[in-house]
Amino acid sequence: MADPLSAFASLLAISTAAIKTIKSLCEATRRYKGRDKTLGRLQDELDQLAQILESLARIKTADESLFLLLEGPIARCTQVCQEFKTSMGTFIEKGKAGLLDWAKMEFRRGDINEFIATIAVYKSTISVGLGTITLQTSTISNKVLSEYMEMIQDTKYDLNLQLHRIDEKMTQLTATADNDAIIAVDLSDERAVTRQCLRICEDAKAYFQRVSTQASQLLDDSSGPDGEEQLFEGQVQMRRTLNETREKYMQASTRLLQRLALLGLDETSDEDRTKLQRDLETSRQCIEICERASKMSSEKIFRVAGASADSNSDAMVVNTLADMFIVGKVSSSNNSAILVGSMTAESLREVTAERYKSRFGVATENSSHVTEGVKDIRVASASKEGRHGFPTAAQGGSSLVTTTVLEKPTSNEVKKRTLGQNFP
Repeated sequence: MADPLSAFASLLAISTAAIKTIKSLCEATRRYKGRDKTLGRLQDELDQLAQILESLARIKTADESLFLLLEGPIARCTQVCQEFKTSMGTFIEKGKAGLLDWAKMEFRRGDINEFIATIAVYKSTISVGLGTITLQTSTISNKVLSEYMEMIQDTKYDLNLQLHRIDEKMTQLTATADNDAIIAVDLSDERAVTRQCLRICEDAKAYFQRVSTQASQLLDDSSGPDGEEQLFEGQVQMRRTLNETREKYMQASTRLLQRLALLGLDETSDEDRTKLQRDLETSRQCIEICERASKMSSEKIFRVAGASADSNSDAMVVNTLADMFIVGKVSSSNNSAILVGSMTAESLREVTAERYKSRFGVATENSSHVTEGVKDIRVASASKEGRHGFPTAAQGGSSLVTTTVLEKPTSNEVKKRTLGQNFP
């Protein structure tokens, strides 16, 4: 296993180099942009990409494997930006004096619009990776999580289009056997990335299958009234997208391998074939990042079948992680109260302190003993530790918080004590 610090240092070095290259291209674009809308769109994409990379460079801790995955797309950004800057210089030299129609600039068997789309999809992929790191290191709201899942689906769609374009370029290479040295069809990184994307799609599909079949770890039964699993709409859409994407990439990979086989041993095609393989590898890495993000999104959803409180009691089912929270039937009766929802740990402490101070009278934290007639108020945080939301001592979980409170005797108990004193 690689050293996490080494993985972080490597990603930091690659990100720093990419930021420098992107800013250099952005400066060149700004120099020639003028009122050209095409260069304006390119500059916007480059500015956003540089900002995302700067945010990524400030990350100190994350999953080591995610660091390694991000290296491919970031390094690819550096390479294509360097090539595009060179092509810009060539286009300017060949162009006539006066206005330049940048929409007609050719780059890697495409035009500037295709380059902008490539930068946009890499930007989205790196954003997904950055979002995954954010999920691992902080809490987010349900709205942000839903938007994040939508971004993952959009990125997958864009990557699918990119693979389709690669397939078309391979077909053209096979049909024409073009050996123009000026046209740098550097697609080899994409092939390996596509292979990794396929593996992650399969892993993600298996993960969602486990999620759909496993019972809730919080309660015995987390199913709905009809025994069917209750899913968020985002989960259903994500699962469908993963299945469709996996099949599409399997088909695309098969076609790409067939095209590579058709190139055969033609020496004039060696360079194009090698470049094609690198492009496909980069695409696989991009999809792998998306799939890891999909897993992280699903892991942030907790389920509780139901909760109830009865006979002058309080019950709480609280999630302090600010994640998606599915709770079934909730009921309270006989002068009881129940709290169900999401809040910060600090807010939960304030709510419980105020609630039990006014209702029962809270014992001080410095109390050296527990008085007789003490009742425990249990706060259950939805977590993956322990059954029914209460981790055992062996698990060492912190989801169970026991607050010591003084129990006030009922009127009947006071009456019984009085009768007992009068009649020994």
